[in-house]
Amino acid sequence: MLKYPDKFLEVRAECVNLPPFSSLCAGFDSDHWRAKPFADHLFQWLPFAALSQENQLAFGANNFVEMLQLAAAHIYNTKKTASRGEIGELIFHLACILHFGTSPVLCKLVLKTSSNDTVKGFDGVHILPKGDDFEIWLGESKFYSDPLKGIQDAVTSVKEHLIPAFLDTEKAMILGHVAEGIPNREAVKKAFKPQTSKDELLKRAVFPILIAYNSDTVASHKILSAKYIAELKAEAEKLRTYFSDKAAGLTVRFVLMFVPMNNKKAVIESFDRKLEAFL
Repeated sequence: MLKYPDKFLEVRAECVNLPPFSSLCAGFDSDHWRAKPFADHLFQWLPFAALSQENQLAFGANNFVEMLQLAAAHIYNTKKTASRGEIGELIFHLACILHFGTSPVLCKLVLKTSSNDTVKGFDGVHILPKGDDFEIWLGESKFYSDPLKGIQDAVTSVKEHLIPAFLDTEKAMILGHVAEGIPNREAVKKAFKPQTSKDELLKRAVFPILIAYNSDTVASHKILSAKYIAELKAEAEKLRTYFSDKAAGLTVRFVLMFVPMNNKKAVIESFDRKLEAFL
């Protein structure tokens, strides 16, 4: 059984009104936003997001360097620091598991055949058990400086992924990656079989949207306080309203995950330094 790293991000603000949101924050230390510890946490998650289930189970003291090298090869090896979508996929993966209790079926990082490939489709596929039943979470992640641009692009992606021909292709791809140990495995596989109507899949589907962004609120504070939390919630409420406007007309269920940052670039630089040792 896999043992995941402990939580690092904390829920600082949330709302259950539709679409519900949670704002996950890295916090502060000695009057500084915790960019490097956040990057360290992301690196801890690298094997769980970029390795197959078989390789995750085989990960150990005898081969951890080899496995980290394999995982690193599924991320990137260039310095195009303006865009690090893979980091967004890492955040999405850990947020679903640690904060929402999902079981991962597939993170698209596993499918990359070489560094810097771009893999189309949902960024992550997770299962959320609901008693004897389950939801299928089909996620989008955006790691942007501008949260509004991230929301725009996330909504555009969902619209593209709901096109019937695309959904058929995505179903076929996901079906081949439903590993042993997935809760409700046979029912999950049935949902993705070509004989099963896409309508049945969409009845179970939830579309979690993760937006990691440079936050004015985080940048204007140095410590956790009631004022900070109130401002962070107000910021998230505005983003949710903006999302609702952009997603008007879509009848699917959404869950919003906001990850406010002080400095996206600092996270990238810290993460890159750790990753480079294994490339």
